[in-house]
Amino acid sequence: MVNGQNWPAGIHDPSSIVKCDDTYWVFGTGNGIYSIYSKDLVTWQPGPTPYTKTIYPSWINSYVKAFDGNFWAPDIIYMNEQYYLYYSCSEWGTMTSTIGCVTNKTLNPDDPEYEWKDLGFLGIWSYQPGLALNAIDPSLMRGPDGKIWMVYGSFNEEGIVVTEIDSLSGKPKTYAGNLPGTSIANSWTGSWYGEGEGASMIYRDGFYYLFYNKGGCCAGIASTYYIVMGKSTNPRGPFLDKTGKALRITGQPSGGTIVLKHDNSRGTDDRYFGPGHFGLYSENGVDYVTFHYYDPNGYYPNPAVNNQGGPTLGLAKLVWEADGWPSISRDFLNEGIYTLKNILSDKVVDVELQHVDEGEYLYQYAADSSYTQKWLFTSQGTGEFTIQNYANPDFFVEAGGTDNSSILRVTSNYTGSVNQKFRTVTSTDGKTIIYPSTKDVIWGPFAATSSDARISLQLHKNQDFQRWNVIPFNENLSVSETKITLEFTAGSDKSILVESNGLWDASVLYDSWLQVESSGIQNDTLTIAFDENTNANDRRNRIYITSHGGNSEIITVTQLGKPSAVSDIGDSVQIHIFPNPANREVIIESTGTGILTIYNQTGQVTQEIKINHGSTNLDISNFRSGIYFFRMISKNETITKKIIKN
Repeated sequence: MVNGQNWPAGIHDPSSIVKCDDTYWVFGTGNGIYSIYSKDLVTWQPGPTPYTKTIYPSWINSYVKAFDGNFWAPDIIYMNEQYYLYYSCSEWGTMTSTIGCVTNKTLNPDDPEYEWKDLGFLGIWSYQPGLALNAIDPSLMRGPDGKIWMVYGSFNEEGIVVTEIDSLSGKPKTYAGNLPGTSIANSWTGSWYGEGEGASMIYRDGFYYLFYNKGGCCAGIASTYYIVMGKSTNPRGPFLDKTGKALRITGQPSGGTIVLKHDNSRGTDDRYFGPGHFGLYSENGVDYVTFHYYDPNGYYPNPAVNNQGGPTLGLAKLVWEADGWPSISRDFLNEGIYTLKNILSDKVVDVELQHVDEGEYLYQYAADSSYTQKWLFTSQGTGEFTIQNYANPDFFVEAGGTDNSSILRVTSNYTGSVNQKFRTVTSTDGKTIIYPSTKDVIWGPFAATSSDARISLQLHKNQDFQRWNVIPFNENLSVSETKITLEFTAGSDKSILVESNGLWDASVLYDSWLQVESSGIQNDTLTIAFDENTNANDRRNRIYITSHGGNSEIITVTQLGKPSAVSDIGDSVQIHIFPNPANREVIIESTGTGILTIYNQTGQVTQEIKINHGSTNLDISNFRSGIYFFRMISKNETITKKIIKN
């Protein structure tokens, strides 16, 4: 049994979420069938169990003689005006297993009709002679035609099977071939089918999608579980992954597109070890995904990994891509600029004394028009965000020290380390908690107060002074002209209008003859100054307007040449790289050709490309967060630029 905690919740092999009245329920592995409940999908409490370790239906021991009251991997579905909770009973390390079901009209233990009733033997069991199947891990779904399907199974040649369930009796239908079911997925591991379990099936737009676990569980952070998927037009398969490979193959590795897996290269910086047991719950247009993972902050009895890896409830979103396949996102916010308003005090997160400087702490102050009260959230694609101060995006929020101590401060020394990354989760009532990537502490003042107070990392107390209303700031940026022509004479009489509701910066590609003001606020006039062009030819330049939120405009400048003049333009090569910091792509503007080599902070070469005169778009989405040095060699010149990858 996993002990419950309010956030994050401890559970192993979670069921899909089900809602009864205003309360959400999840069931999991444990003595008597473990349960947790929540009002908001964030804070959970342990609930009652249908059975106990010693009191459970006697029929179970007829099929699993050594069953000890520890029920595995349940799932629940509402049909026929009651809740059907399916469970598995097994002996560890064997195929001696059975699946049962217990029903209740309500999940509210205070309701007079609250009473669990077992359905008895369902006809699903193993070990049966000649049957290469393990009858555990049931999961239920309702198809578009109202039919109810159960997928179940673990390891072995049959792997995952599907059987149709009668919605009135809750038992498998009795027509020929429905039991033990049709095998739809397995996983050959070299000499045996040594993985593949915890399956779940969903339906969308003409396709059934099957999710199941490969790898191994139950070893704390040494667990290697990961979730794969495939799809089919028929619940009985065949299921194929994105490459067209079948999820069921005899005697060789099966397919399966990975949807959630631990990043072993990050070690404990990625807290999601061994994710498994996919479940789906949809509400108000949001597809919520539940799963378990082994959190390094929690306890698991495995001395080989210092007893790290408490089984923990994971919550994410299922996002449907343009190709018809889903992906799992742990981003509960969209990238963007936000004001963070405290639910209790109505005050907002700011920098101490509204002074953005190295090491300044975060505070809650009354909301005003200061841009220090806006924050730029940039997704890392892993459920993590970097958080920059909008007034000066060179400054990032970090937890003090790499051990994520209680301090929250801003720094211009962005390194991409884990203490500079944060996660969020938003409850069904719109309240958001913010917490460090790898720690179970959250943003908030020291206590429930409406006074000005420092924001730091606190233990979760399930109170509104630790919750935030995340209010988006929809930044805009435009310019009155994108192409301008200047006379050859020197001057500063040309200006353009920059329209914005925020802050913006301006720069030029060649600053040897063209100058602009470096920054502006909201709607403002940008004055352009330029030297005389003594060249007989036209010369061209670019002005870059970049907002603090990452929007940009490019203005092309052409200056006419003085007739019959001698050229005074040197041969020096210049490059401009923007935006900086960058998320997924940079644009490299160059006046010449050369070889560009990109180095990370340790001096390792990340990429090398040839740069031509003009504009080059470079995809850096696969770069890790941190500082990179772009070094270009051209005509015996070396030019180096420092770029921050968010």
